[in-house]
Amino acid sequence: MGSLGSNHFDVIVVGAGPVGLLTAINLASRGVKAAVLERGHGIDQSPRATSYQPCVMAEMEETGILEDVKKKAMVNNILSFWKGPKERVAYVEKLEGGDVFPAGLNCGQPVLAEIILNHLLTRYEAQVIFDKKVEELQQSASKVTAVCSSQANGAKTTYTCDWLVGANGAGSSVRKLLGIGFEGFSWPKEDFVATNLRYPFQKHGFTTANFVMDDVNWAVITVIDNTGLWRCAFGVKAGLTNEQIRAELDEHYRHILPGWPGEGYEIVQLNRYKPHQRCATQFRKGRCFLAGDAAHSNNPIGGLGLTTGLLDGGPLGRALAAVISGKAPESILDTWAESRRHTWKTFTNEFSIENKRMIQLGGYSEDPLGIWKLDEVSKAHGIDEWIEKLATPQKKEADLAMYKALEDKQAQLASRMKQWNITMDPLWMAQYEDPEVIKLRSSLRPAGAKGSVPAV
Repeated sequence: MGSLGSNHFDVIVVGAGPVGLLTAINLASRGVKAAVLERGHGIDQSPRATSYQPCVMAEMEETGILEDVKKKAMVNNILSFWKGPKERVAYVEKLEGGDVFPAGLNCGQPVLAEIILNHLLTRYEAQVIFDKKVEELQQSASKVTAVCSSQANGAKTTYTCDWLVGANGAGSSVRKLLGIGFEGFSWPKEDFVATNLRYPFQKHGFTTANFVMDDVNWAVITVIDNTGLWRCAFGVKAGLTNEQIRAELDEHYRHILPGWPGEGYEIVQLNRYKPHQRCATQFRKGRCFLAGDAAHSNNPIGGLGLTTGLLDGGPLGRALAAVISGKAPESILDTWAESRRHTWKTFTNEFSIENKRMIQLGGYSEDPLGIWKLDEVSKAHGIDEWIEKLATPQKKEADLAMYKALEDKQAQLASRMKQWNITMDPLWMAQYEDPEVIKLRSSLRPAGAKGSVPAV
């Protein structure tokens, strides 16, 4: 369908993060002429997501990237719960992946993006064009037109396509240009900080993933690679700059790092960001789609952000390819859009808020920043319903009961199996796919795993 010129593609994907690139692979591997437009000059190297559950490893396997991801990743097989950095109160062995995926993986988001980019460019016919910021977007009944600018010299380039996917983050220009709302709220009283550092966590009993629970000095700590690099994410007062946070790192770390101050640390990267709980009012508008953070953004505690996004991208790429090839009706694109929005609204969002509440002891701690307290700020930002629902005094006993229950391996497995709820049902477009593909996809899921049923 490239008859309109060299700047015309079957599908344009905006955003060269893991979600956009994974979507592009699922298109290009099925013969679709695809291009990825990225506003940056290369893969974003800032510290972002690190952990991927077996449900998304199944998507990586189907996309053909899992083996290369494994080579750069660390096995994430035990999640520990700590009261402060010294008292472990529970742990979970990650067993829900079955024989194929017995545990999760930890891999820095920039590393994952580079792996997917390499697969896309070396194995398939696709283009990735950097330094292209989408500034104008128009669509008709038959095509989409995107006008992009170069940050380097300001030059304008016009691209056209039959379909367009916006996978360019929570601040998505595609979503804004389409006039699609981004409902929900941003946490007003705190920011999150992702730091990559070198520190001997294992020496102090820390496992591959760790929740340090505290109303102020909470943290999520995971191993990133085999060189001793770890991710430590924690909270700070809203509005601090990266420089201000660096200046007070010792104060944060002394409450979080086990063995402090007897061990030194080496800070490698640091980045502050605002946590959100937001969802686009629609994931499809005409010939345009939203996926990943452009469609939904949740706080990252529990690793459901990028995981959910990757589970958007694979099915969307396959569905678009089936429509373009004439194998499936256009209506399956509505099925995808409504199902993925339904999944985030009914599962991912609340699950991530509850993870945040649990690690911050919401409902029964002193909570000096008032993050889980009802007040004018919480009311103005639309958070009251979640505080009233989740942050109750009874949660103290519920949390203690959960730690106790996790001593049982079956309870651990039942808890972890919930992650599969954010996947699409493997049969959702079975009538338009090769039976062998459906058989393989189903074989990658452990017995009892439940995917989301399409909402239409």
